[in-house]
Amino acid sequence: MNVKYKVAITEPLKDRLRALSFTSLAHFANDGTSLLYPILITFYDKLPGIQITYLGSMVIIYNLISGTLSTPIGRYADRTGNYGGLLSVGIALLGVTSVILSLPFVYPGYILPLLIVGSVFMGSGQAFYHPLGATILRNTYGLDAPKAMGVNGSFGSLGRAVMPTTVGFIMVFIGEFQGLMVYSAYSFISALILYLGLREVKVRKEKPVTTAKPKEAQATTRLRGSRFMPFLYILTAAVFIRSLFMVGTSTFIPTFLTQEYGSVITLTIILITYLLPVFGQPFFGSLTTRKGGRFTIVVTYILSAIFFGLFLVSGHNVIFTILSFGFFAFSAYSGFPVLLGYVGQIVPRDALGRSNSIVWGIGQTIGGAVGAAVVSVLALFVSVGTAIEYMFIFAIVSLVFLPLLPSKKKSDGGNSSSSPS
Repeated sequence: MNVKYKVAITEPLKDRLRALSFTSLAHFANDGTSLLYPILITFYDKLPGIQITYLGSMVIIYNLISGTLSTPIGRYADRTGNYGGLLSVGIALLGVTSVILSLPFVYPGYILPLLIVGSVFMGSGQAFYHPLGATILRNTYGLDAPKAMGVNGSFGSLGRAVMPTTVGFIMVFIGEFQGLMVYSAYSFISALILYLGLREVKVRKEKPVTTAKPKEAQATTRLRGSRFMPFLYILTAAVFIRSLFMVGTSTFIPTFLTQEYGSVITLTIILITYLLPVFGQPFFGSLTTRKGGRFTIVVTYILSAIFFGLFLVSGHNVIFTILSFGFFAFSAYSGFPVLLGYVGQIVPRDALGRSNSIVWGIGQTIGGAVGAAVVSVLALFVSVGTAIEYMFIFAIVSLVFLPLLPSKKKSDGGNSSSSPS
């Protein structure tokens, strides 16, 4: 019996540009919220009766919810093909989030329940973009998807750098509540634009071409699908450990820098350093297309560990802090084109939504929730700076998984249109 799958075909240029433009806007809006809460911690920490560990525990809640919802959302998107409409829902939920997160500044006595509710909405909103955006780009760009995802990811990095710091400055100058309400209005407008721009985007599924009997064809399809699962498990484990380090540290990096340099200098440092992934994501996305996902993951994991180690020994030197943390961000915050580009090189198109959601939802997001839990517990016993130093251990541990990552040749049975890694 001979079963063949249609090779992925890229869409016409107009449709590709449309998909890239609107998913880039979605990435900008989505990642603009990803670092908003760590900035807000520095404002909430000034409210009466609040403890830093309570604030850190909210990161656990929204990452757990995001990771849990990501897989069913990916499956639903694979089943319905309504990736564009679902992306707009996610951004709208983030708009609701910022409304809720503004209320503690009006009703400080209810800060804990308000933050819990806000964390639930944030986790729900953050569950949509990465698996769905990656699937849209893989469908429309085919083999060039990692390169397109790098360009797309640069807009996510731009949002991560610009929006939290912009909102932080607005909150400083016009008030905490007012600043977050401005951000909420921006999110709702973005959601509407995304709905209008992506509502007609559908993802075509690969169909088997076979002369075999239906039952034999189904059995072969299941076998083919099961062959890439070991790859997903290994990659998800590697991403889980690294995300444990990444989210655990990023949660309190603004607080740590504020203690070292003050709030205004901290916002400036974050703005400068998080602008570098704007250039890093296209670079590593292109590298993933040319050299393969496995090669690029090895490079980014090793470089980010080295530069974060340098950041830890930077002391009170602002220039050294900016350079070391900036190059760490350049190499570390490239997961969208590298990780999901790698998945797209191995996994068949009709399983991409759920495969992306496993790697991103369980590995990246739930791993981040565990990281936030670990650093929050550590902060009960040691200073924030010391807790961050302890989290660096997990960056080293994540390197152990690198030799286990399979290449396309070793995991043979993935996407028929993928390039070798």
